Amino acid sequence: MMEATQETIAVGLGEVHVTNNPSAKLACFGLGSCIAFSVYDSKAKVGGMAHIVLPDSNHTTPDKLSAKFADVAIPLLLQKMSEYGASKSRLVIKIAGGAQMFRLTGCNDTMNIGERNLAMVHKILVQEGLHLAAADTGGNGGRTMWLAVGSGKVTVRTLNREVNEL
Repeated sequence: MMEATQETIAVGLGEVHVTNNPSAKLACFGLGSCIAFSVYDSKAKVGGMAHIVLPDSNHTTPDKLSAKFADVAIPLLLQKMSEYGASKSRLVIKIAGGAQMFRLTGCNDTMNIGERNLAMVHKILVQEGLHLAAADTGGNGGRTMWLAVGSGKVTVRTLNREVNEL
């Protein structure tokens, strides 16, 4: 019997992807301070992922808004999940990333984008009435996150460490 091949969909910087293809695997590669935000609904069998780059779009003109901002990407991802039949009450949310990749002497916390991204993600989850099921965040190592849409299994590989299931 032949094994089904899995299609890997790379979710690039500032992108949001949603699919109900059970053989698809969503992936955010090379996360540093960025956040991979994965969402799964086991009843609808739909998965989604956002690759968040920056915390908020407050200092951006409306015509420059994009999914690279947490405050734009998360609501957009939730809307797209709903369009695929997902229910907010069944969503399983897992995140990875938010590392501090560079430590600069004499710089304040505004330079710690990973920490600011994490704070904004948590703020938006509270605003949306959602909770986080699992996370692999912080530190100073790069990560890659995968979401297998058929099973909802989320795995993370941190630089120089084994693959870990969330």
